[in-house]
Amino acid sequence: MWKRLLTLKAALMVLVERIAMTTDFSEHKMMAWLSPAYPIGSYSFSHGLEQAIESKIVSDKESLFDWLSQILAFGSGRNDAIFLANAYRSSKENLLYIAELAEAFSGTKERHLETVQQGVAFAKVTSSVYGIAIPPVPLPIAVGYASRIENIDLKKLLPLYLHAFIANLISVAVRFIPIGQTDGQIILCRLFGNIEDISKQTIDLNLDDLGNSCFLNDIGSMRHEIMKTRIYRS
Repeated sequence: MWKRLLTLKAALMVLVERIAMTTDFSEHKMMAWLSPAYPIGSYSFSHGLEQAIESKIVSDKESLFDWLSQILAFGSGRNDAIFLANAYRSSKENLLYIAELAEAFSGTKERHLETVQQGVAFAKVTSSVYGIAIPPVPLPIAVGYASRIENIDLKKLLPLYLHAFIANLISVAVRFIPIGQTDGQIILCRLFGNIEDISKQTIDLNLDDLGNSCFLNDIGSMRHEIMKTRIYRS
């Protein structure tokens, strides 16, 4: 009897180990990587929003909503989604070409710093924690490449990436306009549909579909470089 119990216990232990080995933690990884707690320094960048607030272009809830929705539909939000999706599908040999193109689409010095520095930090942390060898590339490229290696669902990843991007900018506005934290969450909630739409529109696009017509955002990023007093790095 005791032998049977020991045999059963050993079999159960093997089963538990196999279950643990096959558990899919991809969604946990995705949430960790896109969390504001992930140490890539996203809190220190405003994507030009600080200058837009300083110049009163963005001054309340509605102007903030308009600003963010335009970035999503016609600016860097849309482009980053395209870059991420193409990096996800890319071969390792073609990845650096996509990375160079992403850098070229960073229209200002500070926007270039923002995407490259966060990408390098993401690569360093993710390599250390998850053992993934990621080259030092712009953030959407690094996230897309790592997600493919870890078998993260691109359809789930894209909207969460854009959500994290927009949520970070809303946190800038909450502190700097300022607007209330509840108002910030109301704006984020209003943008859920926009985020889903852009994710669906861009998931199958290629690099020929890149474009940008958010010129005021680019000009604001340029002007941010010469602001006398500023909190954020972009």
